[in-house]
Amino acid sequence: MFKKGSFEVGGTIYPVAIKYDPRFGDAFWDSSKQSYMQYLGMMLTSWALVCDVWYLPPMTRKSDESAVEFANRVKAEIARKGGLVDLMWDGQLKRMKVKREWIAKQQKEYSKRLKVE
Repeated sequence: MFKKGSFEVGGTIYPVAIKYDPRFGDAFWDSSKQSYMQYLGMMLTSWALVCDVWYLPPMTRKSDESAVEFANRVKAEIARKGGLVDLMWDGQLKRMKVKREWIAKQQKEYSKRLKVE
């Protein structure tokens, strides 16, 4: 997740989309499943860490756009280019219960898709 502070100061953002390919080694450490030493051992003995990198065109904040909207627009473009799912939460969700507000929002969005007029 992006923090809005980086997008409040103005200037140009040069987004980069990076997507890791887990075929040869997993680049992510899940601290709930393995210790850091286990992860480090896996990283040092893996065949390779392969990733695809896309350098996206520079993006600037629009005059009528808030810092949060700009951050979300950049995040959405990175997710689109990398073939990732654009989510409103970060990876900490696996360690916490989902907030009721998030569940209600997803249910509302899903019900809109089911509506037939």
